[in-house]
Amino acid sequence: MHSKRRLCMAVSIALAAVGSGALPLPWSGNTGVAFAQEAGAVAGRVTDGAGRGVGGVRVEVLGGRASALTGADGGYRLDGVGQDAQVLSFQGAGQVPATRRLEPGSGLRRLDVVLAVDGEAQRLDQIVVRGQYESRRRAVNDKRAADAIADVVSADSMGRYPDQNVAESLQRVPGVSITRDQGEGRFVTIRGLDSALNSVTVNGQAIGTPEDAVRSATLDVIPSDSTERITVVKAPTPDMPGDSIGGSINIESASGFDREGRSLRGRVEAGYNELSGNTNPKASFNYSDQFDGTLGIAFGASFQDREYESDNVEAEYDYPFGDADEGGPLIAQQIQQRKYMVDRERFGTNLNIDLRPDADNAYYVRMLYSDFTDAETRQSSVYNFDGGELLGSDGERYTIGGIDADEFGRRIRWRTKEQDTFAVTTGGENRFDASAIDYRIGYTQTHERVLDEIEARFEYDADPLAVELDQSAGIPTFELIDPAGADYLDNDAYVLDRFIPSPTVVDDRELSAAFNVDFDAAGITWKTGLLGRWRDRKADSSEMELRDVPDLSLGEWTTGARDYRFGDLGDGIDSAAMLAWLRANRGEVGEREQDAVENLLLSRGEDYTASEDIAAGYFMGTFEFDALRVIAGVRAERTDFDTTGVAIETEEVDGDPALVSIGARSASNSYTSVLPGLHLRYDGANDWVLRGAYTETISRPGFGDASPRLAVNREDEEVEAGNPDLDPYESQNLDVSVERYIGNSGIVSLGLFHKSIDGYIVETTTRDDPQFPGFDVTRAVNGREATVKGLEFNAQQQLDVLPGAWAGLLYGVSATFLDATFDAGINGRDEDFDLPRASDRVYSAYLGYENFGLSARLAAQYRSEYLEEVGDAPIFDVYVAPHTQLDFTLNYAVDRNWELYFEASNLLDEPLELYQGERANTLQYEVYERTYTAGVRINL
Repeated sequence: MHSKRRLCMAVSIALAAVGSGALPLPWSGNTGVAFAQEAGAVAGRVTDGAGRGVGGVRVEVLGGRASALTGADGGYRLDGVGQDAQVLSFQGAGQVPATRRLEPGSGLRRLDVVLAVDGEAQRLDQIVVRGQYESRRRAVNDKRAADAIADVVSADSMGRYPDQNVAESLQRVPGVSITRDQGEGRFVTIRGLDSALNSVTVNGQAIGTPEDAVRSATLDVIPSDSTERITVVKAPTPDMPGDSIGGSINIESASGFDREGRSLRGRVEAGYNELSGNTNPKASFNYSDQFDGTLGIAFGASFQDREYESDNVEAEYDYPFGDADEGGPLIAQQIQQRKYMVDRERFGTNLNIDLRPDADNAYYVRMLYSDFTDAETRQSSVYNFDGGELLGSDGERYTIGGIDADEFGRRIRWRTKEQDTFAVTTGGENRFDASAIDYRIGYTQTHERVLDEIEARFEYDADPLAVELDQSAGIPTFELIDPAGADYLDNDAYVLDRFIPSPTVVDDRELSAAFNVDFDAAGITWKTGLLGRWRDRKADSSEMELRDVPDLSLGEWTTGARDYRFGDLGDGIDSAAMLAWLRANRGEVGEREQDAVENLLLSRGEDYTASEDIAAGYFMGTFEFDALRVIAGVRAERTDFDTTGVAIETEEVDGDPALVSIGARSASNSYTSVLPGLHLRYDGANDWVLRGAYTETISRPGFGDASPRLAVNREDEEVEAGNPDLDPYESQNLDVSVERYIGNSGIVSLGLFHKSIDGYIVETTTRDDPQFPGFDVTRAVNGREATVKGLEFNAQQQLDVLPGAWAGLLYGVSATFLDATFDAGINGRDEDFDLPRASDRVYSAYLGYENFGLSARLAAQYRSEYLEEVGDAPIFDVYVAPHTQLDFTLNYAVDRNWELYFEASNLLDEPLELYQGERANTLQYEVYERTYTAGVRINL
């Protein structure tokens, strides 16, 4: 039945395309031009002195009504200009205004224009690094040209910061913040909303995620050097995907027509991390060329090998050892000291082929591939106190005795995580007298392979212990007060307890097809289209605990003690020695009979398959009233979701779990979403632009959250469960913004937004689940309602009005203020919560200088704390502490082709910090220290 439904969807889209005379294949974009029925048309491209397309340039017929804004690639088309001679004007931020004569003629005429950068003529005798200025000007022009409320980051801008990946390239966009993994940006948050509420596309093709349970796209997988521009849309028009409550992110790779003629750009650099002491290489190059003005080819590749370390300490808190009063302070029940040694390799490549035989027809193939390999060794020491007896306390220090020695443990884990993303899109665009069609077909696949993850756990072999726990300084520490534990830092005192292999495989594939047509009728541009998406996903996790092991001392794997910021980590543990021992002695390691059922739960409980089919259609009109543009329309999306997991039922026999039954568990869900949208844009005098939008959007539950999977950890008494009954998020959104474009490349903007989200999904943990009494059960549930209200401010400008060398100063500031709450209606807590992962304040600022061949910038980003997880009571809520990032870049142009640069990131040595209930209860504290980079760029 499922395959029949997919076939019907495909046939429907194909019939619609055939009826229009085209196969369902994407289009590079829509300039929003209205096609008048009056004879005569002109098309062309506006470029700067370097041959790059200039977006946001207003093209007008003097004395007439025809006008348009150039697209991001500088292309434009005007219809209804008449067949006689005309004079066209071209005006864009940062360019010298120009007029050009259009010669008489019938049909389509071509007029390409090169606009000089304002003030450039006076500076030709200087070697000026124009990177910051050019990137800012291009981003401002693209923002001005957009019909939707959006922000743009160009490739030039990405290359001016010490960004490791696409996620970090977006952290300076107004209203955007990022979450980090091992100090690197991974997920993008737009307007305080969880990254799972964003849609992410590569060249218009939706991409999946290698994460096993969530929809959040991992943008640390894609190197920033593989992209030409990134667009963040905060209020989508009806022709854009509707699953974007937070926003949509479109990553575009370079086209051969982005620059005039042949272009070769490259860079080589070396980076140094203070904590690890390692020096890391990185290199990239990008090539593009045009042939006969009709064929454009662009190719790029990048590689990075980054070895670094991080130091981590974690704790778990509860009331004192079963205290029924639950009115006193929380006491650390466990402390973990962790040392990470990480080797991350990134490789990315892209190939774009564009064929433009004439101004009316364009065809393309776009491919992007990225590979991310993360080899990680984690050494940890685990100290449990919850089995002991509280002997005394002064409110900050606690004396605990009677702790069994095996509550102290040492662990070593090795794993190699491989993630790759491949996206290919092919399609075209054809223009006719008063209409245009575009079509595309795309395929994307995302994989994660963790085939070699293995952890060895050792237990301390000694008499019972007593400790003094100190919680006076935020991060809890302890000292042994019992001589029986004098050797607890020596590997020789620990014996092997178990091995835990945890292989994981995730496959995510999607095929899509789209067809759009826009046409003019009665002076109104109408646009309609269809989209089909067919997605299949599989997650297979095979964790097991192998506790039938020989007597083995950890001393056999001892290596030199490692530097560690949070005390004494003890002897080092050699992960290579562990792997070598396993290869030589695999037959001595096995599963105990009494662990078989628990291992079945671990290895099968999280497995699931899922398929999701989406059929979408929309209809919208663009109305022009002199300076006012109105876009109104509606989008409908039909979602059919099917999933299968594993149902495992057990019972307890003599204290051990016994298998009752095992079998497949299936669930399905279908729903139709109708999403109206209204956009207003008013181009006022003196470079004022006013925008307003009302939109309705959705976001679908995460695959893992909505799948009937189950993971039970009986030793730690923890359960993670899926929830097939989840409903999608549904949001009503209001946006208003005012923008003032200043001088060459400046902008001041202010925006207000409001979102009302029904069924907001949040992950909760409860100890009162009737199915698992006494366990901490974590699952996603629908809350009742979430409300997001906010203000965005952005200002940036080069101070070229200042005299002399001071004219090279430039600045930028942005601020986002949020009031984001939701009514969870869960765990007996009838109260409003802060929206998970929503910081109520996000700031960004930079101060730069550009002149005499020098380019420098000091950039800072700040986000306030946010709620990470809702617990049974406020004291068990988990928060992520505020974060401030400070980076510095310095560039020097040796000549017009060669440039030297220096970068410093994380200058404040900012940690990742989580706390429970209140800031004094540090849950996790992880440091990475500073990174310095030096390199050379070439631009030919």
